[in-house]
Amino acid sequence: MKRVHGERGEAFVEAALVGLVVMSLALGLLQFGLWYHAQHVVLGAAQEGAHAAALDGATTSEGQVRATELTRAGLGSLSKDVTVSSIATDEIATVHVAAHMAPIVPFLPTLTLEADGRAFKERFIPAGARP
Repeated sequence: MKRVHGERGEAFVEAALVGLVVMSLALGLLQFGLWYHAQHVVLGAAQEGAHAAALDGATTSEGQVRATELTRAGLGSLSKDVTVSSIATDEIATVHVAAHMAPIVPFLPTLTLEADGRAFKERFIPAGARP
């Protein structure tokens, strides 16, 4: 195929444009994978915190401590501003975990991770006693 005079460097421009698109897709997939993992870490921490708060004789602060430990351990340096709150009634313990994650793509906003965990409160009922 004969090249026309103004087409010199066309392959370079095409490669640069395609490379930009491929790099953006790769970073987007990587960012999604990190967010997906972090969201499940926060969910697991909320569920485990609710379980810890629902144990017989446990307090809501014990659930908060457990959820905070697991969130910080699971997210490591990705986590920012981990906030844990809990509420307990006679029947259910609820733990809410919220955290922020810095994106790896510079132009994206800070990602918010939130999850609630609920567990039925455990209570000891001696043998032969009625609930």
